Amino acid sequence: MGRDGSPLRDRVIFVEGAPRSGTTWLVTLLATHPEIAGVQAESHLFDFGVDRLFDNIEGRDPVFRGLQLYLDREELVDLVRDLCDGVLTAMRTHVSNGSTPPFVVEKTPISGRTDSFDLERKRDVYPDAWYIHIVRDREAVIRSLMRAPWMPDRSYAACAAHYDYTVDHARETLGDLPRYREVSYEDLRSAPAAFCQELFEWLGVEAGEDVLETVRVLSSEHFSDLGAAPPAARPTPGLRSRLSKVRATLQRPASADPGEPGDALAFYFVQALHERDGEALRSLTTPSFELLYRSADGDLSLHDEEARAALVMLAEDTFARRYVDERWISPGGGRSSWWSSAPGNPLVTVFFSAIGGDATRVDFAIALDVENELVRRAIVISAGPLAGRPVVAAGKGAGAAS
Repeated sequence: MGRDGSPLRDRVIFVEGAPRSGTTWLVTLLATHPEIAGVQAESHLFDFGVDRLFDNIEGRDPVFRGLQLYLDREELVDLVRDLCDGVLTAMRTHVSNGSTPPFVVEKTPISGRTDSFDLERKRDVYPDAWYIHIVRDREAVIRSLMRAPWMPDRSYAACAAHYDYTVDHARETLGDLPRYREVSYEDLRSAPAAFCQELFEWLGVEAGEDVLETVRVLSSEHFSDLGAAPPAARPTPGLRSRLSKVRATLQRPASADPGEPGDALAFYFVQALHERDGEALRSLTTPSFELLYRSADGDLSLHDEEARAALVMLAEDTFARRYVDERWISPGGGRSSWWSSAPGNPLVTVFFSAIGGDATRVDFAIALDVENELVRRAIVISAGPLAGRPVVAAGKGAGAAS
């Protein structure tokens, strides 16, 4: 099919920007529109995906250039378009809950490497796409980058150079496209509903008052995005032995080591829940495991194998679909909160908050009662059904959102 016959022709939106410029926030707002599908996760389709295909055919390596004998670059561009369309279409299927929004939105912050060709290649593959370049105050981005743990050099000079290159590179590479639009982060933040309405009109999608109200509500929220990340120290030998099989299937940052036994256990429990890994969840619980579930739909109190089966079902109900915005929040600046549930037994609490592609919200808190380095009891407090509930402004009743 290629570019001319693409099923997503004129229907792909790329949010561009330097890291820490609001790309995630903007995608979250756009993707809650019923005609736009997207997730906040970065696909890295071009800088960590099809880049090697282009490197091969463009002869950027003196040895690995065999694709030049198979096809020319224009043919490759059309094939890459088919591949990327397939990835974006799959994302739309996972996030849309049965509907088929005509637009898809993707964001991957612009690479700061001067030898990167991701933007040029994206432009070649998607000349018909809509490019929204969000630009934030230079000093604010630099200060944020100086705190970013993934920056190889967090000096002021290096972060300033990173900002200057990425912003200038986007303007130079994409600025002459008819569907390129630059927006100010600060202006968008000052009047999010009005600016999003302009963007929706530019894209040609209708934005009723219900859509704009969702934008207003989400724009006023501030999440502490701590992820399922463990603190820095090592687990006890006993826990290391018990979780060896779990670690083999669940990934964590190579540089991050769990701290106290409860912290380590909570980290692996959250990972297993998110990955819907029933075997791992069962391995992390005591034989006499208890699950207490509290929600507006009703209460459950289950024990032993019945409780473990219900925990696996809870994971399936919650994480079988993708979310536009997904956050794990832990009070206390990154560490779990601790209370004494019994002498020597910690109670670890984490919170999950997510926005679905249908603009519904899922929130719940999980308290893990730890005994002998395993979860003895999980207490789940859910704010509404796991399938999601309407996003409404503070002070409005559930009926006001209908």
